[in-house]
Amino acid sequence: MGFAYVRVTVHGRRGSREFRMLADTGSTYTVLSPESISELGLMETPYSVELTLADKRRIRAALFLAEVEVAGRRGPVLVVQVDTPTPLLGVYALETLGFKVNPKTGELEEISPEGGYLLNV
Repeated sequence: MGFAYVRVTVHGRRGSREFRMLADTGSTYTVLSPESISELGLMETPYSVELTLADKRRIRAALFLAEVEVAGRRGPVLVVQVDTPTPLLGVYALETLGFKVNPKTGELEEISPEGGYLLNV
């Protein structure tokens, strides 16, 4: 399987921006650089998380709240601030929006008709 890159629009308090993100099934959270988070004015939460990076280093990162849009679906996501050359779309965001990565094609597939954030009330 190759890499799955996706066009993602991130909405913040200061505007929106489209990113080419790697859909990373090994990443829990969506990852953006400090510059992108500042530019968009994402809302910082009072929480931070400990992450293990691909090179096995462990870091603590601040959590931010954003809204993302992929293929016409919008939903809330938690974003971690990590200085990275490639923005990542994590598993929580994929599931919230109702997508999964097809391991054979490397493309996104719908797992629910309206997104994964529907509630049974």
